Amino acid sequence: MSCPDWALSSWWGEASPWPDLAPLFTGHLHADDIADADTNYLLGSMSSTQRGRAYLAWHDYQLAAELHHRLVGEQERPSDLLAVDGFADCAARIALALSITQSAAEQLIREALALRDRLPRVSERLRQGQISQARVSTIIARTDLLDGHDCMPDVDVEIAAELDVHRGAWSAERLRDMVDRIVFRHDPDAVREQRRRALNERRMWTKPTRDGMGQIAATMSAEDVQIAAAAVKALAAAVCEHDERTKQQRASDAMFALLTGSRFRCLCEREGCTAQIPEPGTVPPVDAKVVIHVVCDESTLNGTAEHAGFMAGHGVISDEHVRDLAARPDAVIKPLVPIRTPQNPDGTYTLPAHLPSDPYRPSTALDTYVRIRDGYSVAPGNVTPSFEGDVEHVREFDHANPAAGGQTVPENLNVKDRFSHLLKTFGSWLDEQFRDHRGRLRTEFTTPEGLVIPGDPNTMEPLFPGLRRIRFRAPPEPPEPARDPAPAPTTLPPIRPMTRVAAKHARRQQERNRNRRRRENDTPVLDR
Repeated sequence: MSCPDWALSSWWGEASPWPDLAPLFTGHLHADDIADADTNYLLGSMSSTQRGRAYLAWHDYQLAAELHHRLVGEQERPSDLLAVDGFADCAARIALALSITQSAAEQLIREALALRDRLPRVSERLRQGQISQARVSTIIARTDLLDGHDCMPDVDVEIAAELDVHRGAWSAERLRDMVDRIVFRHDPDAVREQRRRALNERRMWTKPTRDGMGQIAATMSAEDVQIAAAAVKALAAAVCEHDERTKQQRASDAMFALLTGSRFRCLCEREGCTAQIPEPGTVPPVDAKVVIHVVCDESTLNGTAEHAGFMAGHGVISDEHVRDLAARPDAVIKPLVPIRTPQNPDGTYTLPAHLPSDPYRPSTALDTYVRIRDGYSVAPGNVTPSFEGDVEHVREFDHANPAAGGQTVPENLNVKDRFSHLLKTFGSWLDEQFRDHRGRLRTEFTTPEGLVIPGDPNTMEPLFPGLRRIRFRAPPEPPEPARDPAPAPTTLPPIRPMTRVAAKHARRQQERNRNRRRRENDTPVLDR
């Protein structure tokens, strides 16, 4: 059917009808009501518009797939040789209609076909607003190596099931790790081959930018990237406190010095400069070691199993990559469960939860366990690796009466980046950690206004199920030192029933109790 002229003019020349439909798509908050809405409704409306954008993206994918079906057909595939084929001709229509590049239009069609043919259940989650278009693009890219494999329908089902677990927004890194874990479990050979191909395609390139500037970049193995970045940061930090360059400016200058073998200088221009700049070719301090944390199970390390590993700051890696790293001459391997630790009759292991002298401080084993389990800061959207964050008590530890406050146990500890840690400690934010009905460890964050925001559901427990075999208990308490007799009572001025800090912790516990009752009653929470 041909398109009438009036329809064309309404698409390209008329005002959009969306402003009049706002209550249906923005959480019942019209633009005219924004100034009068409370903070929670502003955040809830942003969440509603995010879901609306997801539906519109799904709608565009449907249109693109139908255009491909009509203009190209199911048999023709993009040609690597022909400049213009049916696929390119179809994409050209989209590019001109939307005023986007030809390559962007072709990518839109490829993603539309991937959702239709490989990931129909993920496509439905996009339609329902459970996941954003950006996250769907990640899923498509991470599952591309399984295109045409028999396991692809199962992968689609498992990813969709993971998406159903969470009603909030997914962090990019945790979603990527979740997809990579599922892909590796179904076809580890494809993942290994993809890594070999990527290593063979490593390269370096430069790009001129505006204002007489340029970029230099390279692709290399994930561990080499971390080592190179640490070397640049270490050299950039060698200046004195009076150097007025920003961290990024110093890093740029330090990278040039390392690449060219030239001397890196402090620019404070002071006679008594205290900077200790190393000789070209060395990185300060001379005996510094770049630590890359890689986690795997023992059977994978020994080559008797083909399970994925995890590199902090990078994500899921193949078993082959794990063994390559372990074979490096500078690798240090430390088991989470110390050698000769007796096994319990049920196959578990029990380790000390905290230091014998201080019930507040987690033991080395528990500290490492929590960092492995969390992978990243638990704050949604934060990319800080867990080995660079702070292990913190969720429910506040009661220093006056340790038996009454938040205990130093795995369920009451998690990793936060420094900013999120400070935000909770000195602000009115609240976080909660609990096991849901599926046995998953979940976090929730409550804003100062009382809005409950669900945290990411993806921890490292599904990747490393052996974590569930580790138990923690309090070590034996040291004998109490002899005490002097209590002094005679004296007349004291009236005092508070509890300290300000204790009162703050009590209010937080009341809020946690309300949240727990809400979860038990399945009361809906204002979404993000």
